[in-house]
Amino acid sequence: MAALTALLAASIFFLTYETRDIGLQEEDQRMVYLAEAGVERALRELRDDYLTNTETGTAQLRAANVDSVSVTNADRALYEEDANCTINDNGDSVTITTFDANYTHTKIVTVSLGVLADRASGGTGATIEISYSTDGTFPQVGNSVLTQALTTTPTYYYQDVTADRTWTWATIMGNDFTLRARRTAGNRNITLDYLFLKVTYEIDSTTEPWSTGTYETYPKTLGSGTIQTVSIDDEQGKVHVNTASQALLRYLMGEYGTADGTANTVATNIVNYRATNKFDTVEELQQVTGLTSTIYNTIKDHVTVTSYINPYAQGPAGARAPVNINTAPREVLEAVFDPLTFNNSSDVTNLASDIITQRNTAPFTCFYSSDTAITTDFYDFVRARAYLSNAEDDRVLGNADASELVPREGGNEEDSLTTEFSYDSSAFKVESVGRVATRDYRIKTILGDTAAKTFANYDGDTTATGYRRENFE
Repeated sequence: MAALTALLAASIFFLTYETRDIGLQEEDQRMVYLAEAGVERALRELRDDYLTNTETGTAQLRAANVDSVSVTNADRALYEEDANCTINDNGDSVTITTFDANYTHTKIVTVSLGVLADRASGGTGATIEISYSTDGTFPQVGNSVLTQALTTTPTYYYQDVTADRTWTWATIMGNDFTLRARRTAGNRNITLDYLFLKVTYEIDSTTEPWSTGTYETYPKTLGSGTIQTVSIDDEQGKVHVNTASQALLRYLMGEYGTADGTANTVATNIVNYRATNKFDTVEELQQVTGLTSTIYNTIKDHVTVTSYINPYAQGPAGARAPVNINTAPREVLEAVFDPLTFNNSSDVTNLASDIITQRNTAPFTCFYSSDTAITTDFYDFVRARAYLSNAEDDRVLGNADASELVPREGGNEEDSLTTEFSYDSSAFKVESVGRVATRDYRIKTILGDTAAKTFANYDGDTTATGYRRENFE
């Protein structure tokens, strides 16, 4: 009887254990489903943001190169702030190439030809023709043309060419993409002030629902558990460890408390490491000599390997990953400016503070625009900082510009000590937590700006491996 009782007790024990184990397995599975549901909700929000263009910017794309037929001082057509050039005769022309590279990952919404021009008074007037070519030949079949009879008052004129083709940045940044201005009728001189391409595109900022979290309320109950939290963090607001200069990496660590000497050494070690071993995860930074767990923990959330690297960046350092000026935290902004030379140490903190104040109400939309109706371009913002000298203006603007263009008449201070700004984002880090009872399951993953789940991690990586980490807590 005692043996039978013991056998019965053992059977009840194992039955209870197996039942409990099955229950825990089901609980684990529910947590996984809940966390995954949070990721899918974030994916849907990012996709909707991309498709609906919730925020846009418009820029006048400047050009770096100019050529002409019988037009003197043709380079004056490159900037609205410069003096004018004059087109005297029918058939004389100005052509421009190599355009502004500050927006080359954005989703293009509209494209227009643009010109600021007038004519001399009297005679039979003057008509200007603005056209473009994607292969360098004129006229090109299928391309819209702006034909405008001018007045004696300088006026902006536009021709929407969006419907001509499916526009891509590869087309605009192509070696053969050209804009041309010429006189086609009349006998009065044309005063050509500014010739450009106007592009409207999607931007990303912390005022959008994906960042504020207003697109959904959490915790969200689903069945017997909850999607506890979901966060979407912009990777473009971080420093890319595979392209950042030694100075930018050094000052970033300094912003988070690393001593100057140590930060300088570790930044050098990072640059040397990546020369032969591109980082394909942030965690790999822990393999760098001298990068302690303390340093790693202070910077790991402010560096990335998945933000957009601009292959069209035209400065001396080549391809670089711009930092989104609308989403970067204060410390990242200050690290971008720290390598530059300022008269007062407070200029860096003041500039970062002013940027954050501006973007909280009106995000930056472009680097440069001569349109006075656009008050969110970085160029005019910097020029309005009374505490910056003209030379400091030049250094800030030159280093924030992905184009090898003079930021203002008289100076170009781009030296690749830091990196440029962007106004949109290419990748977002999503963290989602599913909870059942008191247990959590966390998923960390990277989603592209179109909500794609896979993409190349770093320059030269063609495997589209993406990033994903999962764990019970």
